[in-house]
Amino acid sequence: MERIILNSGLSGFLLVDAVTEVDAQKIAGWKRFAGAPTYLGIESLAQLGALHVRYITGFERHAFLLTIKRCSPASREALNGQYRLCGELIGRTTSAFSYRLEASHGDETMIQGDFLFAVVEYDTTFRRDTLRSHYQEVFSCLTSASSRNC
Repeated sequence: MERIILNSGLSGFLLVDAVTEVDAQKIAGWKRFAGAPTYLGIESLAQLGALHVRYITGFERHAFLLTIKRCSPASREALNGQYRLCGELIGRTTSAFSYRLEASHGDETMIQGDFLFAVVEYDTTFRRDTLRSHYQEVFSCLTSASSRNC
């Protein structure tokens, strides 16, 4: 299997630590932050939403964030501690998926927004043989008890 290498400048680009709940309409998980800027919380939500799109499409199409229609961070302070991430599918077509996503710390919603994802067929740029198995493995790891090793 070919290995995917991302050069994001971050020590790890997976910004979801675990997926704790998933069905056809919603997904939930968590991420622990230590002094992270707010934009990494927003990126965590985007990754959670894209994981759900891949899950409900059976990992048969490439999913990506198209736009964030609205996003309201409660504060610009650094993110510290464990955050609950959750998303609800609020609408979809054959190629677009609309989500309401939020990150909560304790009882307080810290980031909330409406995210729009799109899917395309795998092709020579988005190679099925590499991406499909990669995202299936990531999803399996995040939903298992050993998600700390993803």
